[in-house]
Amino acid sequence: MTSNDFDAHLRNCGYAVDVVTGDDGAAYTVVRNVELPHGPFGGRRCDIAIQRNEMVPYVPPSAIHTRPHLAPMDTNAPLHTHPSGIGPDWQYWSRRFERERRPTPRDLWEHILTVLTDRALEE
Repeated sequence: MTSNDFDAHLRNCGYAVDVVTGDDGAAYTVVRNVELPHGPFGGRRCDIAIQRNEMVPYVPPSAIHTRPHLAPMDTNAPLHTHPSGIGPDWQYWSRRFERERRPTPRDLWEHILTVLTDRALEE
């Protein structure tokens, strides 16, 4: 899998996808106007981004970025979110992708949606 494979998978699923350069100079895949299906943010729409990388084998980044901010930012709270390097209107969610096998684009997208729809975020 590559960042381009991930982008192609999302486009095939019907999402609008862009590649942007953040304020930090890094490249990000941005999925536009995603409706979160359930969980504490169910029904809300946001843009979701992950930093692109060209590592082989592909290693998913340990961060998800959302715009607008979905929750209060506090690095000491259970959510562990803080400002994103993409820009001030983005929120950085520190979440590791933990799988023993190499990820597929579907695996990575499922991980991202699972993080943002987790009922544990309501606690």
